[in-house]
Amino acid sequence: MLRMPEDEKQRGALLIAACLIAAIRLRGEPIQPSPKLKATIYDSVQLAVMVWRELQSRKFSPMN
Repeated sequence: MLRMPEDEKQRGALLIAACLIAAIRLRGEPIQPSPKLKATIYDSVQLAVMVWRELQSRKFSPMN
């Protein structure tokens, strides 16, 4: 199960990251409902969350 951040800004950042990952992975592919499309979207969200967790575990502090 994915543990998402509670902060709205962080959730928005994860959404953008997941969209970018999915767009790169799906470039050149026809965009139509399919198991491959759904799996790629899910995997992209998982990867974005995994990166977020890693940054959080290292006490990553974004620059303001």
